[in-house]
Amino acid sequence: MGAGEPGGDQRPTTADVLVHDYCSTGRTSSSDAVDGKFLQLLIDGWTYLVFSPTSVHRYHNQMLAQFLKDRGVAHHWVSREQLEYDTTKLEVIGGGRFQVNHREEILDLWDDSHAFGRFDEQGLAESIARADHPWHAYRVRIS
Repeated sequence: MGAGEPGGDQRPTTADVLVHDYCSTGRTSSSDAVDGKFLQLLIDGWTYLVFSPTSVHRYHNQMLAQFLKDRGVAHHWVSREQLEYDTTKLEVIGGGRFQVNHREEILDLWDDSHAFGRFDEQGLAESIARADHPWHAYRVRIS
């Protein structure tokens, strides 16, 4: 589990969001900006935002498969495009695209996931600002 992730008898509030990113895998030290896709998930009462550069995960379902694997959640591919997971404690709220500009400290969120639909933007910027993640101080722009 990463910093700020659930453990023990901690319970989330409706404002809690846990941010997980695979961006260090796809980022070079000279890169000011990273583009990719993200998912908004609800797992056992916790809201997660999972970010990944397109160079690491081209599709939202690939990102979800990696995230589930990292957490030991059973899943399998039904076809090249269709992922099934063996838990009722997971709800995929939606997804979209993102760009994080580290130099300007801006996080842009837009679009939707073809597989999972659009993310829920209500209160999202405020939740990211309260998250235990380096991007919490970034300005969030949603379109």
